[in-house]
Amino acid sequence: MLTALKANIDEYVKGKMWYWYMPLWMFGVYLFCALLGFDPNKQLPFVISIAQAFDFFLHEIAHIVTAFLPAILTAASGSLSELLLGSLLIYTAFKTKGYFSVLICSLWFMLACQSAGTYMADARAQKLSLVSLGGALSGSDTAIHDWHFVFGKLHLLGADVLIGDTIRLAGVVVGLAGLVFTAWLMYKMAGATDAKPVNSYGTNSDGLTSLPLNTGNTSETSPNQKASVNSKDK
Repeated sequence: MLTALKANIDEYVKGKMWYWYMPLWMFGVYLFCALLGFDPNKQLPFVISIAQAFDFFLHEIAHIVTAFLPAILTAASGSLSELLLGSLLIYTAFKTKGYFSVLICSLWFMLACQSAGTYMADARAQKLSLVSLGGALSGSDTAIHDWHFVFGKLHLLGADVLIGDTIRLAGVVVGLAGLVFTAWLMYKMAGATDAKPVNSYGTNSDGLTSLPLNTGNTSETSPNQKASVNSKDK
């Protein structure tokens, strides 16, 4: 599988100019640094707030869709749906061979991990401001802290910070991996651009003639052989 992936990437980078991708990569670095300081109670950068709003909507829809399941699964489904979406985006990027899009997909997964991890770590403290779309639709003013309920049922409230920090760390690792992977793609693009393939006419992409090397197989006629040929002609 890795051999096939390498072959696909080698084909992907052909003809691509790395410098066109550099601004997007630098923007990815900015988003990565912004996500490191993620705090849902503070103003988020505009781009991140859009993605966060979409994740919030998905989070609440997941609660509604899974309402028929046991309460513990319904409570956990919100954050898990965010993580699942981020994972599916990365999988889709590789599946469709859109390799540079892995950058944005990995950062989206990092956002999901920061959001879910922060929520999990708040299970005991419950300092986050909670908004419940499901509660609003049902006419309830009370928002239940999902992970206080889930960890309480599982007797894991004492480990809420550890679990939350682990999820956030996983997001940082994936986000950083996305940056490194796409930087490597640009490096390969630069290498593919610098290569000057020789065509069937013996010239490279710069129009310069490529002379064949003497491999020792070239046949030359010695003076004695020439004399022998001449005597036969007589």
